[in-house]
Amino acid sequence: MKPIDRVYRALYHEEPDMVPDPRDFGDLGGIIKKKIIKQGQDFKIWRSPFGSIHLDYVNPSTGTSSGVFKHGWVDPENFVWWFTISPAVRWPEDLDRIEKPSLDYEELLKAKRKSEELHKKGYFVILSHHTAFDTAWRFLRGFKQWLTDLVRDPAFARKIIEFGIKPQIEISKAYIEEAHVDAIYIYGDQGTPEGPFFSPKVYREIIYPWDRRLVDTYHKKGAFCFIHSHGYIMPLMDDLIKAGFDALNPISPLCRMNLAEVKEKYGDKITLYADLSIEMPKNGKIDTSEYTQMLYGSDVKRKIEALSYTVKVAAPGGGFIFNRIAHGLTRDQLLYMKAWEKIRRYPKMRIIK
Repeated sequence: MKPIDRVYRALYHEEPDMVPDPRDFGDLGGIIKKKIIKQGQDFKIWRSPFGSIHLDYVNPSTGTSSGVFKHGWVDPENFVWWFTISPAVRWPEDLDRIEKPSLDYEELLKAKRKSEELHKKGYFVILSHHTAFDTAWRFLRGFKQWLTDLVRDPAFARKIIEFGIKPQIEISKAYIEEAHVDAIYIYGDQGTPEGPFFSPKVYREIIYPWDRRLVDTYHKKGAFCFIHSHGYIMPLMDDLIKAGFDALNPISPLCRMNLAEVKEKYGDKITLYADLSIEMPKNGKIDTSEYTQMLYGSDVKRKIEALSYTVKVAAPGGGFIFNRIAHGLTRDQLLYMKAWEKIRRYPKMRIIK
């Protein structure tokens, strides 16, 4: 089965020949391009198309001294953090003077050629952009001010969302039409392990209308729509399902997201694009340091046990894409991938005990 067919089967909640993973995708990248202002070994300062200024840097708390990189399961570039130095909208009148992102026809042509190559190889092609919530704080208002806007000035918050997300939808439409993108992957964390950044009421009244609009737009153009969000977002799940998203990522235990619970409640309504998971304690909280050690430490047996659990919970009946594969060539990584290749196959999943 071709990778694209494998992903389609998963999205239609059917069992493909094997569980799809990131190797089945061809990525065109994001539509928001960075204009570099200054960069060094561990940092990069850049300007967004909205005019906001940002800093990318390797978070010192996850540096080499912490041991996260010691065993090769993750590289430093995977821990690049993004700080907004100067948002584009300081005052309401700024909306009248700043420009919106626009379609770059040269970039579109490059993407079209790349998409053609990826499709010839059988890949499922994706393009990404920010969620409405993420765009609003990251580029336009800054995090604290954006949360204040949502509560104190909902009318202005709606203007901010429309200003930020509408051009991304228009650009994505062109990519779907010209580059025949299979899915738009929107991303932006909407909470912490303690819960969403905003109430379900705020989501329904201010953010949901644009989530629904963008999903409907992409569906009408023939593309799926995935959403990525860390955080404990169970209070938002019913509305995310109603918005029409086709797949949810990453469903991480670090965020208290219980894969078994999500599968039971929503597994027939949305595809689970899930990270490596474990059985959650009854109190719903895990030891985050232990889980992090399991992900990045040297005990490959624990990783394979978690891999087995993840597949056993999420794979039956389809609707499952696995997010965490190993890219290195260490002995442990090769053992992990060998186990993954054994147990990812349908119809009879070979669960390792």
